[in-house]
Amino acid sequence: MFPWVRRPSPAMVVACIALIVALSGTSYAKILALPLNSVGTPQLKANAVISSKVKDHTLLAADFKPGQLPRGIQGYEVVSPPPNIVMNGIHNSISMTCPAGKRAIGGGGATGGGIVPGDGPYITSNVPSVDGTGWLVDTTRAVSGYSALIGRIICANVP
Repeated sequence: MFPWVRRPSPAMVVACIALIVALSGTSYAKILALPLNSVGTPQLKANAVISSKVKDHTLLAADFKPGQLPRGIQGYEVVSPPPNIVMNGIHNSISMTCPAGKRAIGGGGATGGGIVPGDGPYITSNVPSVDGTGWLVDTTRAVSGYSALIGRIICANVP
């Protein structure tokens, strides 16, 4: 077992608190003595603030001069064609194309109708077109039947 340890005396507790206050009191007092917004660019030493000292996600667009930030995605648009319905078939497909001048930055689809475990319909392809302006979603089922397929493509002006 552990040997019996005596509790510190009240005098020892007061002495430890006094030591902590003495060691930290002056720096804390100096911080309190600074007026609000008194430290700015003129008070900083050269190279005092460098990129490795700036925490991620703490800067805002307002912290940069005009032209310092790259432009984001422009002309963002979601294209949703009508659903493609197959009444009695094994395959279903929907092909979507972005408006002229825009490129696909994302897309996908969903299927339903007569879903039977082991039969489907299941999405078998969900891919952008080779030229980057469209998107294709395909489904397949084991036995001929009903399926509805919807798709969406996200288009934008990409530099």
